[in-house]
Amino acid sequence: MDVTADQTLAQELLTDLREAQTKLEAARSEAASLKVLLALRTHQHDQAWQDGRRLAAALENAEARSEAASVAETVARNHAAAAEAAAMADERTEAVRTVLGAVLASIGPRALDRRRFQDLIARAGREAPDQGPGAARHAVLLTEARRVLGIAE
Repeated sequence: MDVTADQTLAQELLTDLREAQTKLEAARSEAASLKVLLALRTHQHDQAWQDGRRLAAALENAEARSEAASVAETVARNHAAAAEAAAMADERTEAVRTVLGAVLASIGPRALDRRRFQDLIARAGREAPDQGPGAARHAVLLTEARRVLGIAE
């Protein structure tokens, strides 16, 4: 019985060893699958992080371009307003010169020929444009002509 019990014990140990080896192989296979899965997830995470960085950089670039466009638009508006103000100032200056020219052309040997002065100013008013910066001439012609003629406003 000793031999048979030893043989039975050896066979049971051999069976247990084979089962342990099968479980070990299954665990190794599962560990290999998990390593592959971990590598895949790590790669996906890295790709997502890099995509996030690229998108953040693209967003910053778009915001910078938008801000630059906004600044350029503001500068263009300010430039246009300054150009229009300068054009209106030039037109007012020209209107004052017209009034002064009319005064000089209307001065006779003894005094100012009021009728001739009024005709010259009326002609200048008809020649002045009704729109744009040149329209500023009308108000200056009227104001300065009244001042020369001594008419209260």
